Amino acid sequence: MARIIIHTRGSPLVHRTPKGDVVVICMCGLSGNYPFCDGSHLKTDGEKGGAVYIYDSSGRRRGRAVKVEMEEGVVDLEDLVAV
Repeated sequence: MARIIIHTRGSPLVHRTPKGDVVVICMCGLSGNYPFCDGSHLKTDGEKGGAVYIYDSSGRRRGRAVKVEMEEGVVDLEDLVAV
């Protein structure tokens, strides 16, 4: 079953461990090395607020829902358009 998971952040979370190591965690959901960042968040440059963008399994942007309504944890995506 397919799922739509909405990530709203376009940059990684940088975490420093107690030993001082730096771990960079993917927050965009596009990393090929998830949960670690591989720089794929750069693909989200130019996304506009209030829209949900659709990416395929290879990380290519395929479409955008131009109207997004969230109510009680349910997302209603309308007017899917190719980009």
